[in-house]
Amino acid sequence: MVYLKDYLDPLFVTFLEEDDKKSALNTMAALLSKSPKIEDNKAFKKAVFDRENLMSTGIGLGIAIPHVKIDTVSDIVIGIGITKKGIDWGTIDNKPVRLIFLIAGAEHQHRVYLQILSKIILVLKKKDRREKLLAAKSPEEVLNIFNKL
Repeated sequence: MVYLKDYLDPLFVTFLEEDDKKSALNTMAALLSKSPKIEDNKAFKKAVFDRENLMSTGIGLGIAIPHVKIDTVSDIVIGIGITKKGIDWGTIDNKPVRLIFLIAGAEHQHRVYLQILSKIILVLKKKDRREKLLAAKSPEEVLNIFNKL
């Protein structure tokens, strides 16, 4: 069983002030690049933007889940960005994104990677959880929401 809390770290939770997708992705990629699990920051950032240029990772309900699997990542790392402003992300429902989950995974982690993507979507389908995340005031408060699942 995959538990999101096992892949979350308060160091990788941020409250964004950015108001555009490119700036938000830059901030999120820079944040995750501090992880020792990401061995090549430049390749990671390039992969994030290449993936986003391929197709928007905005899934609707105010959520975006940019994600990459590359060989310069040794293990899964998840960053969470929360913005009060909302960012135009080109989502399928044309609503602004307020919750961003950036996932970096290793090439060989296909099964766990898909389980994590599915779990995030399942957790965030519930409106009350999205509202709790948006109301959180600290990284610890954000992670506490996932500890209860």
